Amino acid sequence: MRFQRVLILLVAGMLTLVLGAARLQLLQHDKYRDLAERNWLRLEILRAPRGRIFDTSGVLLADNAPAFSVVFQPSPVGSTRPDSMAADRRALLGSILDLPDSVIKGVIKESSRTGVPQPFRHDVPDNVLAAVDEHLSELPGVDILTEPRRAYPESTRAAHVMGYAGEISQTELDSLEEKGYRPGDLIGRAGLEASYERELRGEDGRKILVVNAAGRRVRLFEEEKPIMPVPGHDLVLTLDVKLQRALELAMINVKQGSAVAIDPRTGGVLAIVNRPSFDPNEFARGLSRARWNEFVNDPSHPLLDRAIQAAYPPGSTFKVVTSLAGLAEGAFTPDTHFPASCGGGYTYGGRFYKCWDHKGHGSLSLIEALAHSCDVYYYQAGLRIGLDRLTTWARRLHLGERSGIDLPQERSGLVPTLDWFEKVGRKPTGGAVLNIAIGQGELLITPVQLAMLAATVASRGRVPHPHLVKEIRDPQTGVVRHVEPTDTKTVDISGQNWDVVMAAMEKVVAAGTAARARVPGVRVAGKTGTAQNPHGNDHALFIAFAPVDAPRIALAVVVENGGHGSDAAAPVAGYAFQQYLMGDQPNGPAFIANPKVVAAPKPPPAPVPTPADSTDAD
Repeated sequence: MRFQRVLILLVAGMLTLVLGAARLQLLQHDKYRDLAERNWLRLEILRAPRGRIFDTSGVLLADNAPAFSVVFQPSPVGSTRPDSMAADRRALLGSILDLPDSVIKGVIKESSRTGVPQPFRHDVPDNVLAAVDEHLSELPGVDILTEPRRAYPESTRAAHVMGYAGEISQTELDSLEEKGYRPGDLIGRAGLEASYERELRGEDGRKILVVNAAGRRVRLFEEEKPIMPVPGHDLVLTLDVKLQRALELAMINVKQGSAVAIDPRTGGVLAIVNRPSFDPNEFARGLSRARWNEFVNDPSHPLLDRAIQAAYPPGSTFKVVTSLAGLAEGAFTPDTHFPASCGGGYTYGGRFYKCWDHKGHGSLSLIEALAHSCDVYYYQAGLRIGLDRLTTWARRLHLGERSGIDLPQERSGLVPTLDWFEKVGRKPTGGAVLNIAIGQGELLITPVQLAMLAATVASRGRVPHPHLVKEIRDPQTGVVRHVEPTDTKTVDISGQNWDVVMAAMEKVVAAGTAARARVPGVRVAGKTGTAQNPHGNDHALFIAFAPVDAPRIALAVVVENGGHGSDAAAPVAGYAFQQYLMGDQPNGPAFIANPKVVAAPKPPPAPVPTPADSTDAD
């Protein structure tokens, strides 16, 4: 009896299965065949996160954050779903995303043309995302994708160094598609993001999904395993965020200008400040055309990396070069007193060339002349050296040429050699060498070149290769690749001559024009400059290094339209030295309490000759 019951149950179960299969295969055959045929495979790209960027002590400067994009997915191959959307559905989507119908139609059209997803909006906020998700069933082809977005935790700090990444354009895609770039990819546009695009960019992964007729995900296609994305390599910089913060604080009231700090021992860039700055997070989130036009049309040019792309007459900071050139050529000695003592100016070729101090400095030696920045002394020094030899030494000190810093679009500046005068069809006069000897005339030097000059003097003729990246790290394996440049150039000047110039620059700070750069207990050497500007008020400049006995930092500061270097630029360097060499100080720079706001209504000057009537009070 028990066996019969079991047998009956087994037979009943088998009959149920047979009847169910018959129902599926016979009665509902057409329905399920249609459903099966309406499932397709779709390749989905898994975006690789870009490499992160850290300062020298591990402070995170560039990172990745998850972001959501609303996109239009083209129809799978073989699908009967048209790549279109009814007007009422477009209106619904447009109201949610706050987009006009023309944009909605344009995205759908482009997706149909290329066969790849096209974004309606990137970095969609949570409330909008929730609204889209609620209406997905009414929006055929609309999908939500997760992708990494660039994030800059320090916001505007060192923005020109970081640069920014933007979505690849069709023109770029045409030439880079063979390297694996796809529509929607990020590509470095400026700063380190552009210079190290190859290292920062990772390798995208992929997965294959089973989707239904509406383009919705059904499941993962298990027959092919997903390929996970490989993150880009991380960059470790020479940049010191503490010094960067101090230098930015010291320049908080500067409207336009730049400062560059370099370690003269290695060439590692410790800080770069550009005023004004910008927030690269804006670019990571995506700029509207109106906002982009604001940047482009802003007369202060906030996107201009003044440290490497703006060139200025160096003013009296160039007297360091004139001193070195004259000593190296034997044109004068440290004890040389020129025939014409300074009575407030110098007559040459029937013209009176003023000294910045109209009362005059009297008869000076080289060290005294540099300490007090006497123009009359350097007019005569320039004539004694000659234009050809003076500009040759300027080039040997690598002024007027690109420094090779690992940032894009660096400008070379200008040192007007005899060849240059010949090319432009001008005959150099005696007045030209007087102008150039005091850092005026056709000379145009970038802030990073001025910092290199200070570092070269600090290292007694060893020219550092300025650089920002010291290590490239694989985030998966931890393998570190050191990339600091080892190619070191030297300037062939005797040690005694370096000693003379260093002593004179130390006197500039201790008892000369740069008293406001002094740091208690630290020997600081520097040179102020005030460069005439045909477009507005004079530019203020200062170059310096410290400590003199064992230099660890060399610095250049340029304040556009700032007036005297002694007033506007030297205090910036003094505060930066104090913070870097003595640790965090409890208070900000004293001059911030009573700020002298420096306005600069016009961009950096073009390479136009300026007269030699110096107003350089340094």
